[in-house]
Amino acid sequence: MKRFAVYYAPDSGAFADAGARWLGWDPVAGTPVAQPETGPDLAAVTADPRRYGFHGTLKPPFRLADGTDLAALQAAMAGLAHSLAPVQLPGLAFGVPMGFLALVPTGNTQPLRDLAAAVVERLDPFRAPLTAAEIARRKPHLLTPRQRQL
Repeated sequence: MKRFAVYYAPDSGAFADAGARWLGWDPVAGTPVAQPETGPDLAAVTADPRRYGFHGTLKPPFRLADGTDLAALQAAMAGLAHSLAPVQLPGLAFGVPMGFLALVPTGNTQPLRDLAAAVVERLDPFRAPLTAAEIARRKPHLLTPRQRQL
């Protein structure tokens, strides 16, 4: 089974390098990176997020719907990317939005939410419906009614 997602990943530079050091993984080089020495075992705490690299999720992982294929998804994503205006965030802060430590946007996040909504909505025809097992794995009992509806 293949799944696809749309992520933001920072351009090369200080921000991307800091994320790679924190997680212990350079996604561009595909190699481990020395993590900073901290009190807790940082390698253990970052084991799961390290698999995905330093990123922000715009459209969570999904299976392709029947009648669609990777080439069509890629073409739709390319067209979508060219049609969306860049978004600049006022700032980031540490938070625990879904039970894990993350950098979360601060200030006016409406432009970012609008961009993410456009990505989700315009690419949704490519998403296969969730199976019962996929729904259970997402712990629906922890979601708000609106999150379950979506």
